[in-house]
Amino acid sequence: MPPKKKTDLDDLKQELDIDFHKITPEELYQRLQTHPENGLSHAKAKENLERDGPNALTPPKQTPEWVKFCKNLFGGFALLLWIGAILCFIAYSIQASTVEEPADDNLYLGIVLAAVVIVTGIFSYYQESKSSKIMESFKNMVPQFATVLREGEKLTLRAEDLVIGDVVEVKFGDRIPADVRIIEARNFKVI
Repeated sequence: MPPKKKTDLDDLKQELDIDFHKITPEELYQRLQTHPENGLSHAKAKENLERDGPNALTPPKQTPEWVKFCKNLFGGFALLLWIGAILCFIAYSIQASTVEEPADDNLYLGIVLAAVVIVTGIFSYYQESKSSKIMESFKNMVPQFATVLREGEKLTLRAEDLVIGDVVEVKFGDRIPADVRIIEARNFKVI
């Protein structure tokens, strides 16, 4: 068996498998080149941000709008209705080719089924896109900020601008802006 080739993913896994939660705070400060009262220097924070990128999740891959529309028009129960409409059109065409004056029942039924599927598909797509836009607006409504120590001063930064080694201050009611290790706490509760 040939030796396993090391990949960038293996490097990343090894890098993330660090024992930050097990080491002493002093060793943690040393490894991250930070200080408990002064935090990171602006230069080190900039370097970490350039190296690691922003503190944000990669957005999921977006489905194109035409695919969403087609799913609403041809997915699930709508597909059965389309099959029913097509069978009605086929039955009407067979009747039309064999009988001089065929009954129009199958033709009308096929048209009604197709119209119902189209109208409900358009309505479902409209509702889905409307709710997606509302959820997007909620996500962008309240940008998350964090209080950090940099070069001895407290700064309020966007959570995306936090880097490894930042000393973050969290108060009652704050959301935790990143993966953090708690070094000092008073009346601390986790719910």
